[in-house]
Amino acid sequence: MNAFKHLLASALLATSAASFAQTSVTITTTESTAAESTTVGSTVVDSTVSQSSDNTATTVVVRKSTTRPIERIVSDFSIYVGFNGLGGDLPAGYDLRPIGSRFVALAWHKRIPLITSGSTKLRLVTGPEVAWNNFMFEGRNVLTRQNGQLVINQADVDLRKTKLVTTQLNLPVMLNVSARSGFSISAGAYIGMRLDSYTKVKPEGGSAVRSHNSFNLNPVRWGFMTEIGFRGCGKLFGRYEPNSLFRTGEGPNASVWSVGIKL
Repeated sequence: MNAFKHLLASALLATSAASFAQTSVTITTTESTAAESTTVGSTVVDSTVSQSSDNTATTVVVRKSTTRPIERIVSDFSIYVGFNGLGGDLPAGYDLRPIGSRFVALAWHKRIPLITSGSTKLRLVTGPEVAWNNFMFEGRNVLTRQNGQLVINQADVDLRKTKLVTTQLNLPVMLNVSARSGFSISAGAYIGMRLDSYTKVKPEGGSAVRSHNSFNLNPVRWGFMTEIGFRGCGKLFGRYEPNSLFRTGEGPNASVWSVGIKL
């Protein structure tokens, strides 16, 4: 009986080995009859499966290809809010109120990708903006234009507000560097054209009076600018115009600076 059991076990093992030898699985990259494509993130996985007529051979072809997304040009609307002032060797009467002298700009910028591979990205930022400079004078000082020259006169009454306002259309061009952490820094320059300018004088207890005039302002202004911040948060900005706010020989040699936050 033991001999019979040994013979039966040997026969079963031989049968199993023969059956296993008839079925094989191979992986190739040439033969295919059915295909399936799957996309995972930015990786495309193509699987190809074929089976022979006698069901004894199965072929599986797997191809993976990684595609990198193309970064597009993005448009941004931003608001600049801050303070501005005058620099240089200014004559008497051009002292400004720090809090009342404000800078506001509305910007429509485009971010153009230059280098987007890696952890650090480089973009070109440009687009039109409309900017307002408010220069609030101290005390009773009133800026007027007489005989082609700018002069500071003293009002006869106390003034609640006396300021010079300029409006200009700017075109900035900046290079922006942003890291994967969200930190971003931009630097560049801008050029602007004057759209309007006026003085606004409001006596204590009285009505405000506006006087529109060129006030010997330079029709074209230019300067440097920089921005720094984190993605998703407001950015700090600074601007400086080394050229004079006024035309040469027709007003003081006054540079312009502004600092604030970009929203």
